[in-house]
Amino acid sequence: MKRLLTLVFIILGLVLGMSFAGAQTAKELDRRGLGHFGKAYYEAAPRQDHGKAASEYSQAERAFQEAIRSQPDWVDPYLHLGRTYFVQNKYVLAAEVYRRALTIAPQRKEIYLQLASALEMAGDYEGAVGVLKELRAQEVDDRSIRILDDFIQRLAQRAEERLQKDQGGGKQP
Repeated sequence: MKRLLTLVFIILGLVLGMSFAGAQTAKELDRRGLGHFGKAYYEAAPRQDHGKAASEYSQAERAFQEAIRSQPDWVDPYLHLGRTYFVQNKYVLAAEVYRRALTIAPQRKEIYLQLASALEMAGDYEGAVGVLKELRAQEVDDRSIRILDDFIQRLAQRAEERLQKDQGGGKQP
């Protein structure tokens, strides 16, 4: 009986240790990704060292992706990966990552805003409006509601202008 209890504690310790090691690994990978992002965004890009920036962004992407694989229910690497894509004008990829982040942390309002921004930059004004309407439905602060209403109105107007432009462009020979 004593051996069985010892074995159970050893197995439990290994399982808990592996979980803890996975969390540490994800955090370390995320930190590594942030380091590469910083080198690209704050050092290489301002110097217009495009090759160095691209290399650092690529390394940041890999680190964030590994952190996500290591701990898929931790939202931070998703946000960092989304930002990495966003600053490289990879708006569709950023939007995909932000959508996944929302499934993990739907209560985090900033993710809705980041997703809406990525969709807007990708030219998906209707999608951005939809995301902002989801956020507005959750909002209780009157000032925030007014700000969201203003953003929604502006994006809806852009969507309408684009639709008119597309329809007008299709009629010309």
